[in-house]
Amino acid sequence: MGCMYCEENETLLGMMMPLAELPMSKVYLFRDQTYYGRCIVAYKKHADELFELPKEDLNAFMADVSKVAEAVSRAVKAEKINLGAFGDKVKHVHFHVVPKQVDGPGYGGTFEMSCNPPRHLSDAEYEQIMDEIRKYL
Repeated sequence: MGCMYCEENETLLGMMMPLAELPMSKVYLFRDQTYYGRCIVAYKKHADELFELPKEDLNAFMADVSKVAEAVSRAVKAEKINLGAFGDKVKHVHFHVVPKQVDGPGYGGTFEMSCNPPRHLSDAEYEQIMDEIRKYL
């Protein structure tokens, strides 16, 4: 099929790490933590567009997105959570959950998909933020 979310392939795992599985989605933590706590909530089945989801799946998926947004917000004490659903290049229904801080990058504007330089964490730091988010899921 060629979908990195469906295949959970090397491309996906190079950019993000599996964090949790919810009723209608899989949750991943971005390796680039410029926006500390940034995650992806990806629909478990393949669909290109949000409007393609059956109504029951759509409601359950959006409940997952909301749950992850709240968990990330609580875990990092975010000033605001930005949500983004794009899919121009990766045609699979997914949401970016991006915590913003007043004194952090991009506050007051849209978040940047890729930041230079990216902010990578140590293995222990990745585990710490994932554990903190999971605590609120």
